[in-house]
Amino acid sequence: MECRKCKREIPEGSKFCMYCGAVQTVKPSTKNRGSKQGTAIKRGNTWTAVWTEENYLDEEGKFHQKRGTKGGFKTKTAALAYAAAPKTDKPQSPTLRAYWTGWKASDYLDLSASKQTAYRIAWNRLEPLAAYRMDELTIDMLQRRINDAVSTYYPARDMKTVLSHLFTRAVAEGTARTNLAEYIRLPSLEEKEIHPFTEDEIRALWTAYSAGDTFVGYILLMIYSGMMPGELFRLKKDMINWGAHEIRGCGLKTKKRRETPIVFPAMIEPVLRDLTESSKSRMEYVLCMNRDSFYDRFHEALTRTGVPDRAPYSCRHTTATALAMFNSQPSVIQEVMRHSKFATTQRYIHPTNESVHAAVDLLGMTSKANESSAEVRQNRGGDC
Repeated sequence: MECRKCKREIPEGSKFCMYCGAVQTVKPSTKNRGSKQGTAIKRGNTWTAVWTEENYLDEEGKFHQKRGTKGGFKTKTAALAYAAAPKTDKPQSPTLRAYWTGWKASDYLDLSASKQTAYRIAWNRLEPLAAYRMDELTIDMLQRRINDAVSTYYPARDMKTVLSHLFTRAVAEGTARTNLAEYIRLPSLEEKEIHPFTEDEIRALWTAYSAGDTFVGYILLMIYSGMMPGELFRLKKDMINWGAHEIRGCGLKTKKRRETPIVFPAMIEPVLRDLTESSKSRMEYVLCMNRDSFYDRFHEALTRTGVPDRAPYSCRHTTATALAMFNSQPSVIQEVMRHSKFATTQRYIHPTNESVHAAVDLLGMTSKANESSAEVRQNRGGDC
């Protein structure tokens, strides 16, 4: 056999090494502390008690363990005794994960599928804070987690929203004093301004369509109906009510857009019929191409027609702007756009410089007419 220490060959069964004297039989250590009794670590001249506060599985099923510590014990025995039965001055508040679990089983279920997905992603980014109790979290901890996880506005906003929901529940139950999420600062929102199509550009699109450019029909359909690109991808032939000039069933994102029909004018009906008849989709989709192909062909079509490049969402902005320029009632524009709040609709309206001047000129004409009317009334009063 081989010596445990010097590695030389010694007789089989030897208790000691004849060369270095090392003991060859080692008595296995026995664990004399039970489960969940904690342990102690020496740090300098004092001992620190260490115990398990929580074992949990994250969203991916990975095992995690959160430990509590308390230092300053003069002896190991004292530290072990405390680790076996750590003392708290007050009942521990639930963890952030506990409130996520509760919210996920209640109000979360009423959200749209897209919102649920966004908030689930946000929660995964908050996972490093999940085991902390609500009364342990600070504004700085929340801010650092968001800053470390994301750098742009919308994902940071989703994380803040999730935290706000969880803190609202904690405040209601008295396990948090205030909603700390309100103090989180988000990255600046840098959105590219979307420009609607002008009247001349729309005429160019009609000219191209009339000349046989069928794809331009999809652009015209979105302009005259306010349809979102994602809704165009979902549009099926049986969703179209030709008599009522309405489309139902392809609405996206919000409850309002899903329940309110998309209305199209009579002038676009021939275009829509042309698109449905030319589609060869086996699933009866009106648009028979994938998302990447559509976006490529969209920009190619604008280039062919001599129209400055725009994002597909410019079609929807054109709808709202055109309705506003034709003096449609705000409530009507909001309904066509299928928005729950008019404040959202306002972001889609882009007055042109010409329309602003025309409105001011009209205001001037109205003021002048009022002055003339007042002068007439004054003169009549003088005659009397």
